[in-house]
Amino acid sequence: MRVTVRVALLVGVLAARGAVAEARWDHRGSVGLLAGVGVEARSALGTGLSDSGARLLPELGGTLALSERWQAKLSGRVALLGPAVGVMVLGGVRSTFGQRLKTYFDLDATVNVVPIFTVGPRVAFGVQYELGELVGLFAAAGVNFGAGPAGVRLGLEFSLGLQLRSYLLE
Repeated sequence: MRVTVRVALLVGVLAARGAVAEARWDHRGSVGLLAGVGVEARSALGTGLSDSGARLLPELGGTLALSERWQAKLSGRVALLGPAVGVMVLGGVRSTFGQRLKTYFDLDATVNVVPIFTVGPRVAFGVQYELGELVGLFAAAGVNFGAGPAGVRLGLEFSLGLQLRSYLLE
């Protein structure tokens, strides 16, 4: 009888351990930190101003899971290596498809604060590989357009980065 109980307990512990050890790749209930760097080729024309050429784009932001596949996101960028430093704020949603290797798209509203104030849409498509349950490595390509009282801008971008997550809301 004792051997049967011990074997049953051992099987139960191993089964529970296997269930706990199974990794989850969805982002449901997560709060995330986005950190990345990109390159943007932009052309911006304004009243008495222009800002064209390639720029380095460090980005820092956050995500909040709305469901298993949708996240709200907000981030800021600084455009470096040009005649003037640029500042951009992005806010929108990200939709993911897949498990450990995900494809996704971002739909954002952008506000370019300086050097030429513009507001407009941004769309990006990317791939994210989950290095673990709490860390994902992503690559994306996108386009953004903006118009404002002093000018217009068009940007084509490529970025790489990390998404760090915590499941605080679950």
